Amino acid sequence: MLKSRFNLAQPGEEASEHAVSEEMEQMVVEEEEKKIVYPVKVLNRAQVGLRLSLLGKTAEGDGYTYLKATCIGMGLTDISAISHFKHLQFVDVSNNHLELEALQAVTELPFLVLIHADHNALQSAALRKMKYLQVMIMNNNKISTVHDVFQPELCTLEVGYNKINRVFFTNRMPTIKCLDFRYNLIEDISDFDFPNLDSLYLAGNKIKTLEGLQKLVNLRILHVRNNPIKLLDGFDEGLKKLQYINLRNCKVATLRQVKKLRVLTALDTLIMKGCPYMGGTGEESAEVAHEEEDAEIRVEVLATLPRLKRINKTIVTPEERTEAKDLMTQWQEEGEKDEEEIEDEHHDEQSNVDE
Repeated sequence: MLKSRFNLAQPGEEASEHAVSEEMEQMVVEEEEKKIVYPVKVLNRAQVGLRLSLLGKTAEGDGYTYLKATCIGMGLTDISAISHFKHLQFVDVSNNHLELEALQAVTELPFLVLIHADHNALQSAALRKMKYLQVMIMNNNKISTVHDVFQPELCTLEVGYNKINRVFFTNRMPTIKCLDFRYNLIEDISDFDFPNLDSLYLAGNKIKTLEGLQKLVNLRILHVRNNPIKLLDGFDEGLKKLQYINLRNCKVATLRQVKKLRVLTALDTLIMKGCPYMGGTGEESAEVAHEEEDAEIRVEVLATLPRLKRINKTIVTPEERTEAKDLMTQWQEEGEKDEEEIEDEHHDEQSNVDE
């Protein structure tokens, strides 16, 4: 039974709380059960033939054939005809009306490497197991879980703009190198365990802490823009390959948080535009996008993380490096005012608890 996330009770209304809750539950269930019925549109072989491209060697290496089929924006509900083109390695069926059962037709392609199925009616990404499938792209669907996804050679899973609240796979896939879960409903990454992961894209979720990153020892790119992250915990010396972090429009508000990134010896690009510390609001808006950066704060960040080559969209200049060195010298002479920063830290933690 689905539970309403809303607490509608007001003081003195306890007696009616149960009734209101049941009513809200029923509304949610009915909403979930609504299903758009699309007119049947069946792909035929001739249509596939007209949409073939990328001439290359067959997987067996005994001849040449077209390796890619692009059947996009056709309103398709049935693509079973595609299974007759056994040499296909790349299939794009985006912008159709395919449900998972219809998409299973691609699992009949023995050499398929990439499936692209954005903007369909998929409620699951659980394709039947395929020997060579490495890339699955299924943005803008209705997927709510990925626990049942398993492909033995899968390297990239891209499922942005869905309804996923947890990144978890029942069967481990050690080959995973890129996960893209942008704009879903994810709140927690504490159980992440992808030791070979290279790139992680989690922009636009509901993540408040980065605790759990420690196990991603091969991580190189971390993109967590537009999340309510205030405290930069979760980073340690084990993240030796982490080069790029995007915290744009997060809630980071103090220099002390930025200093937690000092343990990242490979970090050369840091995006923090829109964060309160950089003068932003932590919210996405057109005004924030055009705000000018504070030159003094850029120098402060560079003095804290002198290995940086780029801050926000701008490459670090020689003049900024000189100013940053001067500031570092000043800090060493005066101390870094740790007491004030500890107070800032306490304020951050308290704010985090309150929310």
